[in-house]
Parts: sequence; C-alpha cells; structure tokens
Amino acid sequence: MQDAPQPGQYHHGNLRTTLLQTARKLLETEGPSGLKLRAITRAAGVSAMAAAPHFGNLQGLLTALATQGFEELSRNMEQVQPRTLNAVGIAYILFALQNPGLFTLMFRSDAIDGTQPGFRQVAQRAFSILEKKATAAGDTSTDAAASALQAARWAQVHGLAVLALDGLLDPFVEREPGQTLEKFVVQVMARLAL
Repeated sequence: MQDAPQPGQYHHGNLRTTLLQTARKLLETEGPSGLKLRAITRAAGVSAMAAAPHFGNLQGLLTALATQGFEELSRNMEQVQPRTLNAVGIAYILFALQNPGLFTLMFRSDAIDGTQPGFRQVAQRAFSILEKKATAAGDTSTDAAASALQAARWAQVHGLAVLALDGLLDPFVEREPGQTLEKFVVQVMARLAL
C-alpha cells in the first residue's frame, strides 16, 4: 500500500497522461506556438520540473502528443468503410478539421523530434495507409511511378486539409447557403477522383 502524501508534497495518479491531456487542451486554444512547458505544468497543477522524468523537455512532451495524434489519425483512417482512397482521404481531412492544433503540431518539425523511434513508427503507419490506397488506385508499373503517385495523392489530401484549416476554403463554402466546410471537403474529394 502506498503511503499518503505528506503535507507539502504533491501526489498525482498518472502525471504523464495528465500532462498530455493538459497540453492537448492548451494546444487547441493557444495553438502550437503558444505551448510552453511552464504553462502546461501550471495548468496541470505541478511544477515545471515534474514533467522532466516523463518527457525530458517540452520537445519530448510535444513529440509524445504528436505521436498520439498519429495513432488517432491511423485509427480514423482504418475504420472508414468502404476503405477506398477517397474515404481514407476524407477521414484524414476530417481528423485535421476536428483537431486543428494537434494536426498542425504533428507536422511541425521545429517543435517535435521526428527521429524519436516511437514517433517515426506511428507516423509511418499513418502514411502507409494512404500509400497502400494510392498504390492500389493507380499506375504503379515501376517503383518511381508508385512513389510519384503516392506523393501526389498525399499532397492532394494534405493540401486540402491545410487549405481548410487556414480558412482558405471559406469563400467557396460561403457561396452556397447551408454549405458546411465538411460537406464541401467531401465534394472536393469526389472531384479529385481518388
């Protein structure tokens, strides 16, 4: 049985999880550039030093958060039915729209450690879902053709997600009464013939 914390000591059940949840909430309100280790730990009710054993530093915490993001993105893309390239692409974009701060962080090489093995593994899993669908959907007679097709399909899907997040699709959405960004994205994806 664990001893009760003494006066002046702070006890936290699962600090790693709490710090990640707190960082994610702040991320969605402040954006990636607004995340600071002190702000995260303060909001979690612990000292800035309390994060060090779990993440090392802010970059470690943000990398863990981005890793969670890629895990969620992969699950979303794997769960769509039918599992066509178009449906997987829509799941990718809708994830971005529902998690704008997290999605942005996931691709911020200046904020995260992209060489961290856990991050690389889950990021590659997400990309491989798109790659497999892109390869199945086009000319892959050579490795170069397959790679070019995969990059082109990812550029279409990711580019549309970024345009939506940056508000650059809003003028198109506003032209039609009752139109939503989500419905518009689905219409655009249908036009891309993925």
